[in-house]
Amino acid sequence: MPSRTIGELLASACRRHQNRPAIVRGAEVLTYGQLLERASRLSNALSGAGLRAGDRVAAMLEDRLQSIEVYVACALGGFPIIHINDRLAPPEVEHIVTNANVRAFIHTDGRSEVVSQVPGLDNLAVFATIGSNRAPGSSDFETLLETGHRDLVLGVRGPDDLAIVGYTSGTTGFPKGAMVSQAALTACVKLLPTMYRISPYGRCAFTGTLSFVSGIWGVIYPHLYMGGTTTFLHPYTPESWVDHMANDRSTFTYAPSPLVPGFIEEIRRRPEALDSLESVLHSASPLPANQVRELVELIGERYVEVWGMTEGVAPFSATVRGDWRHESAAADVFASSGRAFPTARIRSVDPQGNELGPDQEGELVVDSEILFSGYLDDPQKTSEVMTPLGFATGDLGRIDSEGYVYVVGRKKELIITGGMNVYPAEIEAALSTLDNVLECSVFGLPDEQWGEAVAVAIVLRPGSRTNEEDVTTHLRSRVASYKKPTRVYFVDSLPRNASLKVLKAQLISRFAGSATYSSADRDNTVT
Repeated sequence: MPSRTIGELLASACRRHQNRPAIVRGAEVLTYGQLLERASRLSNALSGAGLRAGDRVAAMLEDRLQSIEVYVACALGGFPIIHINDRLAPPEVEHIVTNANVRAFIHTDGRSEVVSQVPGLDNLAVFATIGSNRAPGSSDFETLLETGHRDLVLGVRGPDDLAIVGYTSGTTGFPKGAMVSQAALTACVKLLPTMYRISPYGRCAFTGTLSFVSGIWGVIYPHLYMGGTTTFLHPYTPESWVDHMANDRSTFTYAPSPLVPGFIEEIRRRPEALDSLESVLHSASPLPANQVRELVELIGERYVEVWGMTEGVAPFSATVRGDWRHESAAADVFASSGRAFPTARIRSVDPQGNELGPDQEGELVVDSEILFSGYLDDPQKTSEVMTPLGFATGDLGRIDSEGYVYVVGRKKELIITGGMNVYPAEIEAALSTLDNVLECSVFGLPDEQWGEAVAVAIVLRPGSRTNEEDVTTHLRSRVASYKKPTRVYFVDSLPRNASLKVLKAQLISRFAGSATYSSADRDNTVT
C-alpha cells in the first residue's frame, strides 16, 4: 500500500533498511533501525506530554544525529514541524514561535544562548535541549526520550493535513510560513530521487546545514527513502569536502555558490572523487554562466541546475543529463535553469497577468502538483500570490521556444532608470566574468534625474586590484549603456541573511545619498 503520509513513508524506509547506516557525523553512526526506535520513543514522549496529532513542534537544530530523530519523530506522530533556521536572532525566533502557535520547542545546545532570550518557551508542553548546555527552563532531550516507549504509533493524518512549515527567507521584514501538506511532502520526496539523480543505497556528502528546510525535504528525506547514507560534513573546507568524497565514494553532493570555485580547484586535485559521484546539485544564489560552463567542463553531466523556492517544495525546473551532452536546444543552456519539472507548468506573464510568448520577459508563474498550501495564518498574502494561472513567484524571467527557463531577477529588485528596466542578475552575470571579481550585487539607488541609478557593490578576489574604470570598460561590450552601474562600491563582504541571500536593502540603506564612488585600487575599499 503506498505511503500517504511522510510518517508512513519514513517508517517503511527504516524497516526496509534497518541495519544500514542512515546518518553519519564524524565517528557517530545512526542506523535506520536505531533511528526508528529513537524517533518512536520521542514521538511517544511528546504524546505523553499531552501533544496530539496536528499539534505543532518547533525545531531549531544544528547538524546532529538527534536532529534527524526529531524530524522523523514528528513525522511519525503527525506533529507538524515548524522549521526554524538556527541562524536566526531571538526576535525572529519569537516571531515564528508566536506565529505558528507551537506546543513544543526542541533545539540543540549550540543555540542555547539565542533560545534563552526567547520569552515563554518554558510555558510550552515540551521545551527540550539536545546537548549538555541547556537553555534555562528546558529539559534534557535524552531524559525526555526515556519517557516514551519504543513501539511505533503513527499519528492519524490525511493528505491535506499540515506536515511541515518552512519559513521563507525574505530579505525585508519577518519571514512568512509556507505550509506544506502531507500530500505535497510525500510527492516531493518520491519525485526528487529521479530529478536529482539520487541513487538507491547512495552516499550523500551533505555540505549544507539544517538551517535550510529544503535540505530536509530535498536531500535528507529522499536519501532516507532510497536507503542511502547521509554524512554531515560541517565544518569543512573545499579540500576536506572533496577528500571525503574520494575516500567515502560519495554518490551525491551539492555545491553552494560561494564554494564552487574552490570545489572546481579541489576536484582537479583529486579527480578520483568523480569515479563514484553521480550528481552535483547546485544550491544557493544563482551561479554565473561562466562558472557553470567551467564546472560542467570538469564534471560533465553530473551537474544539476534547478530553479525553485520554499513555496514550491519541489523545484519548478531542472537540467537533465542530455543538456550537457550537447543535446540541448536551449539558446544558452549555461544561463538557464533547465526545463519544467514533470509536475509543473511554467509561464511568463505581463503585469496584467497575460501569458507572454517565447523569450518575452515577465513574472514567472507556476502551476504545479507539488506546491505549498498557503502562508500560515495569512490569507491576504496567500491570495496575493495565487493567481488564475498559478503561483506568482515574484521572479522575473523568460522561457525560450524549447521550454528552457531563464531567471533574470526578482520583481521587487527591478531597477527602473530613465524609464528603462534593468535586471540586477543580468549585470551581476556580466560582472562575474571580470577576473578580479569574487562576487557582486547590483541594486538601485534614488537619483533625482533618472529616478534610480544603477549601483554595484563588488568584493574582489584576495590580492587583486580593480577600479571603477576597469568595471565600466568590461561592461561596455556586454550590456547596454543605460544598464552600466554609475556608482561602484568596493566592499569587503556582502551582507546576507540566514539563508545566505544578499540583503540588497542594507546596501541601499548604506549607500543611499552617497556620491559616485571611484576606487583607484583595493587599498581604498569602502568598509
